[in-house]
Formats: sequence, structure tokens, C-alpha cells
Amino acid sequence: MNLATLRDKVLNKPYSAMLIFSDINISYLSTFTGHAATVLLTSKGNYLLTDYRYFEQAKEQASHFKVICRDRANQSLASLIEDLLFQDDCQCLSFESEHISVMQWQQINQQVSQLTKLGQIMPVTGTVEALRFIKSASEIALMEQAAKIADTALATMLNSVKVGVTERELAIELDYQMALLGSDEVSFATILLFGERSALPHGIPGDRQLKLGDIILIDFGAVVNGYRSDMTRTFVFGEASAEQKHIYQLVQSAQQAAIDAVKEGVLGSHLYQQSAKILSHSEYKEYAGEGLGHGVGLVLHEQPFIGPDCHTPIEKGCVFTIEPGIYIPGWGGVRIEDDVVLTDDGLKILTKSPKGLIEL
Repeated sequence: MNLATLRDKVLNKPYSAMLIFSDINISYLSTFTGHAATVLLTSKGNYLLTDYRYFEQAKEQASHFKVICRDRANQSLASLIEDLLFQDDCQCLSFESEHISVMQWQQINQQVSQLTKLGQIMPVTGTVEALRFIKSASEIALMEQAAKIADTALATMLNSVKVGVTERELAIELDYQMALLGSDEVSFATILLFGERSALPHGIPGDRQLKLGDIILIDFGAVVNGYRSDMTRTFVFGEASAEQKHIYQLVQSAQQAAIDAVKEGVLGSHLYQQSAKILSHSEYKEYAGEGLGHGVGLVLHEQPFIGPDCHTPIEKGCVFTIEPGIYIPGWGGVRIEDDVVLTDDGLKILTKSPKGLIEL
């Protein structure tokens, strides 16, 4: 279906062709999960070009493609592409300009430009990514599975929270629990920070030891068949102070305001504004995070990027995060993040871990 939609969109003229270089986009279109591959779509065929390392895997996974094993010692990628363009009488070629280096494209362009019938060569961006914006039921199911793994792993990891444990030790334990539960890999490098270090939105876990009164900020995700989850929860180790409780409530209210505003056709900027109203009217407005969320799927950050300038309407099947935060240097930070999707039955929250302030 994804492949057919793309062909209808970009190969709607006779003799046209498109080159796809992104591993993620190739996987999305073909279900091939290896590397060292290039896809060429022409008005006459679908070709997946790889080498001996991935040839058998590609033949098994990419059933709608003719898989070609290139002899790297005797044929360049550029010359193979030239041969196929000539064979299929291609006269117009588009290519993913954002997923290839200048040097690689110069090599290909120099080769294919020699084709007398090849006229226009056009760089394109975001063509396949636009198809990935709306997730199918099967894609959403995989993301639900990834979210469930993350929820369960977090609940197990919290049993290891104790005085003196380090950020790094807990992060390793969380990653380990996700792997035990079937996660292909971590969705991204786990963020797990204590105390004042929780003010670093994307901080790296280190050797900071946990002590009573610390905030614990955890941002992490699991992966199932390439599809990712992304969740943040914030805890307090021991009894929370009045200020910690107040800031947590502000962030939770800001997230809920955005959640309540999600409906079909609403602009991302409107969701941001609903959340920002609460934080901007608080005494902590200067410490509020700049954005509200992002799309998530085969990659961690994809369209829509939800912020003040996001004019993208939310559609059914769009999976995205809602993650307001307050980050105070030297004091700490609070972020609450969930993966959500708009369905025929309304908004569905994929990440299920409790969101009320928990004192561990």
C-alpha cells in the first residue's frame, strides 16, 4: 500500500524514476531491514540494489521488488543505476537529496547524466516521509507493543531505586529490562538524571549518586519491528518538597491542557498554545521548554514538530508526543511525556505508566 501510494504520487508520468537512499524509507516501502541498499523505482519496475551481505535477506523480505546483487569489485552503484535507467527508458529522475552525501551524488549524477534520453534530474525532500505521517493500524499496534514494553520495564526498574545508586546503573538496568521483554534496541540513548542534573533536557546518565529528596527524570523508549516508543516520567526519591509538588502539578496541568485540545484538524501550534498558557502564566515561565512534542514512528523525531510555528493539522493515525517541561538550572527539571494517537474513537494514549507525582 505504501509503495503503491508513492508510485501513484511520483511516477505518474511515463518514463519517470525515483532514487531512494534512506534506510528508514527503504524499510518502510519494502520491509527490508538491512543496510547497504538503494531503491530505484521506475515506471516499469521496483528495484532494490544491494550486495552479497544482504542479498538473501532482501530477497526474503522485499517481495515486491526485484533484488539485484551488485558486484562491488566490478561495478559501481552509479553504473548499475545508469544501466537500469537506460533499460527502462527513463527520461525524468528524482532523488532523495537529504539522504545522500554530496560526493556520492556527484558520482551518480556524473554517470547518469551521460544518458541521452534522461532530461530532468530533480532533488526532492520529504516525499516518503509525508506518507509516514499517518500510521496504519498495524504500525500503531507495534508502537503500542513498544510502549507496553517500556511501561513494564520501568515498573521493574523502579525496584532498584535506592540511596547511592548511580544514574548510569539505573539506566543500564532499564535498558536491560526492555531487552528482556523483547525490545529490538533502545529507542534512543536513555536519559536518566538525578537532582539538579534533571534540568538537562537531554542529559547523559553519569556517576551522580541518588540521595533523598532528589528528582529522578527518566526519558526512554523501546523498539518493536523498527517502531519506537518515547516516554518521560519524573519521580521524587523520598518526600517531595512543596516546590517540587507545585512544579510537577504545573507541568501535568500543561500536558493535560494539550491532551484535552487534540481533535482532528487542530493545528500543532494550537496544542502548544494551550499548554504554554499554563506555564507562561506561572512564576517559572522563563524555565519552560520551547517545544511541546514531535511525531514518532520508525524514527524518534519526525513530523509533526509541535511548537508555536507548527501549522500542521493533526490527522487520524498521526502518532506524536506531548511533553511539556520546566528546567531550572541548579535545581532540577520536571517533564511528563506520552505517546498519543488520534483514532476514530478519539485520542488514545499509548504510554500507560502512572503520571501522578510518585514519591519512591
